[in-house]
Amino acid sequence: MKILSAILRRVLQLAVLSLLVASATFVLASLIPGDFFSAQELDPNAHRQTIDLARQRHGLDQPLAVRYGRWLERCLHLDLGKSLFYERPVRDVVLDALGKTLWVAVPALILGLVGGVFVGALHARRHNSAIGSALDVMSNLALSLPTILLGLGALLFAAATGWFPLGSMSSANLADKGFLAWIADRAHHLALPVACLTIPILVYVEKIQCAATREILDQPCVRAAYARGLGRTQILIHYLVQPALNPLLSTLGPLLGSILSGSLVLEVIFSWPGLGQATLNALLRMDLPLVVGCVVGSTILLVFGNLTADILLLILDPRTRVAERAL
Repeated sequence: MKILSAILRRVLQLAVLSLLVASATFVLASLIPGDFFSAQELDPNAHRQTIDLARQRHGLDQPLAVRYGRWLERCLHLDLGKSLFYERPVRDVVLDALGKTLWVAVPALILGLVGGVFVGALHARRHNSAIGSALDVMSNLALSLPTILLGLGALLFAAATGWFPLGSMSSANLADKGFLAWIADRAHHLALPVACLTIPILVYVEKIQCAATREILDQPCVRAAYARGLGRTQILIHYLVQPALNPLLSTLGPLLGSILSGSLVLEVIFSWPGLGQATLNALLRMDLPLVVGCVVGSTILLVFGNLTADILLLILDPRTRVAERAL
């Protein structure tokens, strides 16, 4: 019950945080000069009266306080409004884009976490060897490369070799080729975006895991495990990887934030119609309801990451439960 009450407290805190972020986004986006219909005013064939009526229909002629109050009332009913460009409910547009973003983010997160944990543990054990020195150089080089440079380099590689598609989610000629052909084509289109997003995640996790594992290597329990003749794999998993997971779990929320920011860049480079692409298009078109909806979707992902990390720490680390009881 104590763990459940701690989880409920975290859920309430994160829900309030999500509402504050969405509210700040609404206010800041509303303060930008112009709106969705401003571009139509430049069209000589457009009637000013028609544009004014469209603004009135969407409530854009009202003061900011009135528009915010109406938006907040809709949010309490889980209604994010209607996209001005797509003329669809914002919730449907965001969920569709979010699902496409997860195609890239989930494989990159899994590969980055698993690879980073084991490479970091290996790096800690071999930090004084040639392998450790090589891993130091490679990780520092990978950390210095911005996501946009990785994406552009991958795009140039695809254009030069023709081994990978230059963008989009799927090929145009898959109508009658069956499910296996669709899976293979989707994996082919995912290869470069996932690789570009995995690299910074893997290096970031590897750095954290290496530092945490090096602290554990000198503990008496590890030396005793070697003295008992346990295998290297067993020692690696049970004595090095598992105890060093706590610092990694604590960074899961910020890690999701970096995934979202990297995804925004890569989706634009590879023409992937995910949440990042939708956010950019909404900003360029001044589609305020969709801008706020995309921010809400991103915030929910971050909140989910932080909540997952908190729950795992409460379950796996007794020290966290002790700290919660003290609150």
